[in-house]
Amino acid sequence: MLLGCAMLAVAISAPRPDQKLPFVERCYVLGSVEQGVTNVVVQGVDVPVYKTGAWAAYVDVAEGENTITAVCDGPDGRSEATRRFTVAARPKPKAETANDGKPADPVQYKKLEYAGDFPRSHPSAKTPGELTVVVDPGHGGKADKGCISPHGWFEKDANLLLAEAVREELVKLGYRVVLTRRNDREIKIYDRPKAIYAVGGDAFISIHHNSPPLNRDASVLRYAAVYSWNPLGDAMARAIAKRMDDVQRSEMKSNGAMHANFAVIRNPEIPSCLIEADFITHPAGEEAAWDPVRRQKLAEAIAAGFSDWHKGVPE
Repeated sequence: MLLGCAMLAVAISAPRPDQKLPFVERCYVLGSVEQGVTNVVVQGVDVPVYKTGAWAAYVDVAEGENTITAVCDGPDGRSEATRRFTVAARPKPKAETANDGKPADPVQYKKLEYAGDFPRSHPSAKTPGELTVVVDPGHGGKADKGCISPHGWFEKDANLLLAEAVREELVKLGYRVVLTRRNDREIKIYDRPKAIYAVGGDAFISIHHNSPPLNRDASVLRYAAVYSWNPLGDAMARAIAKRMDDVQRSEMKSNGAMHANFAVIRNPEIPSCLIEADFITHPAGEEAAWDPVRRQKLAEAIAAGFSDWHKGVPE
């Protein structure tokens, strides 16, 4: 069930007002309509409306100032919303370098500076009550809202709701759990995994919801994935991704366990992973993220996947 909110007959939530985008030739636009409205026209093109009133369009844009217009026919007549934003100029071609067109050397991502260099032993010999899991609801605070949904809700809030549900399920299984935040506050990126060391943690799980690049169509891109940086985190990521797929495969595909260089999971010592539970920019993903029944099933799956990894259940 989606949270209720008052709105105009048609509203645009993204891009944000006066936002400056990097150079793109197309970008997604998100918005919503009030209950009962079934038609939206964005830049002269009909856009499907999801059952919750959410919609996502994919429009052409140009360098400089852009104005996007969305129109619908509501119970009180025609309603129109506009959004102005700026697109940066096309980058100039890079000058030839001494590499003579050869690929640049790959970026060497550094580990967390406070992490040890060697992996700890797998904790299968420990009971759940002897393990402390740090669960990190991504983003938070006024300056770091994360991505935005068609109804204008923020990823930071969806992350906290899911993280709290995961904490409850892990506690039911006997684990000790610490959340990096329990409310809407900002935490610096490298302070999040640092909490592992402050509380003597044995594993780190960061909870997020996804959004596509600006130049992709938000109405079609939707999948779940669990990311890790090294083999130590990969085993945990695979176990969690498998359980998540069990409850999500009827809704969307799973990309399973994937490699990434996200700052919070670059830990050679302690198993760490980052979950992208869904795309809240997709109308169906938005509905799913704020549905308490579906959230509970997903939290149970994440906790079960962690338990599988802890117990060494064969993949």
